[in-house]
Amino acid sequence: TVQQWNACVTANGCPRIAQPANTSPSAPVRDVSWDDAQQYVKWLSLISSQPYRLPTEAEWEYGARGGTATPYWWGQQMASGKANCKECGQPWSSDRPANAGSYPPNPYGLHDTSGSVWEWVADCWHNNYKDAPSDGSAWEEPNCRVRVIRGGSWREGAPYMVTSTRFRYDASVRQSQNGFRVARSLK
Repeated sequence: TVQQWNACVTANGCPRIAQPANTSPSAPVRDVSWDDAQQYVKWLSLISSQPYRLPTEAEWEYGARGGTATPYWWGQQMASGKANCKECGQPWSSDRPANAGSYPPNPYGLHDTSGSVWEWVADCWHNNYKDAPSDGSAWEEPNCRVRVIRGGSWREGAPYMVTSTRFRYDASVRQSQNGFRVARSLK
């Protein structure tokens, strides 16, 4: 959230990134690059003594699906009020994403896996999953600069809310629809 990001900024662990006027502290932070997200998880790990990181692409999809095998975690078809997008029902604004947790959680208890903001994951971009790691680890490449984002955003329509939706950006790009979520390693 904006509030969590600002705690990192105050501690000099993250860069100050301007958010639109009147942004709620509970809104997802946005305009962050993959590189910015790496600074946040490094800071969070340091202050918590816990191993935080971005989820791998495989972990992200597993969590977003919530144990389902359907296009959306809630079923085969778009359903109003399940995700934050321009064709997904209320609450919705063309100006900004809804506050974190404004929509019901999936069966794993995860909120906002469809819509809200695109979420950076750890992996390098590959056009398909041929030769991807089979153990759920991040698919890295030496000197990788193009990274994967998942989940769609509040600005896209219902077709982008399908759990399998993915896209890419350069790791240094800050874009108003891009944010992230964190994962914690248990080992």
